Amino acid sequence: MNIIKMSLMTLYAELEKIIRQQIWDSYPSDWREDYITRKILFEYRKLFRNIQIQGLSSLDFTINSVAYKFTGNLETQFGDIGFLVRIKYPDNSIIEGVTSLEAKIKHKKTRRFQEIKGRQLQTISANIKYPMLLMYDYQPIEKVHDYSFFPSTTKQNYAAVVPINVVYSIIRDVKPDFHNQDKNNKTPVDAKTIYKFSVPLAYQIIFRYFRGLDLDFDHDLVKYIKGYEFEEGNYRRVIEERSLPQYLLCISVDYGELESYIDMDFGVNINFFSEITSSEPEDF
Repeated sequence: MNIIKMSLMTLYAELEKIIRQQIWDSYPSDWREDYITRKILFEYRKLFRNIQIQGLSSLDFTINSVAYKFTGNLETQFGDIGFLVRIKYPDNSIIEGVTSLEAKIKHKKTRRFQEIKGRQLQTISANIKYPMLLMYDYQPIEKVHDYSFFPSTTKQNYAAVVPINVVYSIIRDVKPDFHNQDKNNKTPVDAKTIYKFSVPLAYQIIFRYFRGLDLDFDHDLVKYIKGYEFEEGNYRRVIEERSLPQYLLCISVDYGELESYIDMDFGVNINFFSEITSSEPEDF
């Protein structure tokens, strides 16, 4: 088993590099959320295989990842990217949590996020806890919060996340009656307005998700995101009717001493998901 050892800050810099390079490669000719997302996830799962992070004041931990593409209905009610995080602790206890990201690109000319749909965000929030809006930008994102303690290579990032409930509040201030509008109605949001509340995507993954933060630990929901139906109240939650995130990133975080065998089986239903093995989407 080939193990790559690095510091936490080196890992952060490497993830920022992946995100930055894929966005650079996509702009302007392939400036589409789906195209950018797939390229980032493909490069992510190549890097995050048997990575051992040497902690400073905390335990060492090992990371492994697998990325999938949903093969069913693409009209998702959970956002574009699902995150499934399985964390194993030194006492052998294991927790699994999920959340989702809805990806949007900044418009080339208006410098706004033109495609944000208030009712869509409302639907996502009703289905899963702590969802985020993921924003891709072709220019360095102006951060309000101080990240000067991070490596110099991470001072400029091109992908940031903000809680969907914050975006929901911004839209409500602009269009108080958006609930009554068509579900496809869009509310352009100025980039600077929304960036005030954001953190870099790499920060959210490494310093939040890897620690089990901002995740929904509902067992039935975890099962459903993996591609399995379950009973909900008086009816059966059917995948064909509710759909799933377009992409699913499964992350294993094992704290403590490195084991000789690392379980990479996340129990994902391969009838609905196919593993991403190429950076180029089949439909492009």
